[in-house]
Amino acid sequence: MPLSSHRRLAVSSTLIAALAAGVVPATSAFAVPLSPAAAAAPSVPAPDLGGVVAALNSAVANGAPGAMARFAGPEGVESLTVGVRDRVSGAPMDTRARFRIGSVSKTFSTVVLLQLVEEGRLELDASVNRYLPGLLPDDRVTVRHLLTHRSGLADYTNAMFADTVPGFEAVRKRVFSYQRLVDLSLSEPRTNQPGAAYAYSNTNFVVVGMLIEKLTGAPVSEAYEQRIFEPLELRDTSYVHPDTRIEGLHVRGYLHPDADGDPLVDSTEQTVSWAQSAGAVISSPADLNTFTSALMRGRLLSPAMLEAMTKVTPVGTTGTRFYGLGLRRYDLSCGTRVYGHTGTVQGFYTYAFSTRDGLRSLSAMANTSNHGAANTALGGTLEAAFCGKSKALASSPSARDFPSPDFSSLPAERDLPERH
Repeated sequence: MPLSSHRRLAVSSTLIAALAAGVVPATSAFAVPLSPAAAAAPSVPAPDLGGVVAALNSAVANGAPGAMARFAGPEGVESLTVGVRDRVSGAPMDTRARFRIGSVSKTFSTVVLLQLVEEGRLELDASVNRYLPGLLPDDRVTVRHLLTHRSGLADYTNAMFADTVPGFEAVRKRVFSYQRLVDLSLSEPRTNQPGAAYAYSNTNFVVVGMLIEKLTGAPVSEAYEQRIFEPLELRDTSYVHPDTRIEGLHVRGYLHPDADGDPLVDSTEQTVSWAQSAGAVISSPADLNTFTSALMRGRLLSPAMLEAMTKVTPVGTTGTRFYGLGLRRYDLSCGTRVYGHTGTVQGFYTYAFSTRDGLRSLSAMANTSNHGAANTALGGTLEAAFCGKSKALASSPSARDFPSPDFSSLPAERDLPERH
């Protein structure tokens, strides 16, 4: 729903936190009244804006030229920025700007595929080869295995980006077919038997793109547009392939070379053909908030299908990280559970998450990659935004179920190979 008015808020505590961190932010915050129903939601921690800015400053201190976050909740919208979106011009980071969201694209692809499941055009537990005959050497690989990263298909990006900058430059302007990317995966040993274990692989969502195009008879760009972008009025979101440009106001991305001290590489322009349906969507903080919130509120899928999508299994030993159908769940220190996805593409780290009721959402971005400390720091925005200053809610019946005292202390999950 279009917002009719914006009211400027004072955020002196945010500025103090930023200055204390040693980085002067270009900081803004806006509050927009929400509906009476949203305002009547159960009491939850207020976002810790100082903590969000501290996380953004930490990302900058760890190598990102700039970072930003946008939090939307019953009380309104908070938009926070630090650093620059363009190192050459010095233009400050801007939450209106678009950027490459990397693997957050996987959730968009999943929504389209699950809509096709609802329409009876494929089955989650059917063999992929039923719909794409002869594509895979194992009939046991199902559609569900793709969406949960349990297919055992090797991730071709491990070899492609074994040397980060040379690997990127080799594919920056290339245009791949889906089949070529699958062939690269099949040339390597499988990681496990189908269904045996979680192993993150971009190959899975390349095959998802192939399924979408086979079943709809149209490019994935049309499926995204007709099924997600237009219904949700995501005017800043697009699937751009193989054009290398980001049109309009946008953030420039900067890739860290593997060798310490080497200059950052401007990686903004690229085809992202090496990822396609696994990572070629471009969006903005506001659109990502809208998407994750709308998804959790049931605007894109039926209740039964959304329940299936959010049924998760652990992906680590901490008991705080899980994966469903093209969807991550993080269990934060205060007992809050958030759903969404992380994204890494050369020059950009992204977090896009919402609570299960869709009432609160966060999108955060830092314009660098191949520097895990910056990614981990950016993840700290989740704790600050959703848990506030109180890191444990005594009233939360599930708080004792979360052994990690601070989500932001855990290393970020990797969507691509990284050397730092």
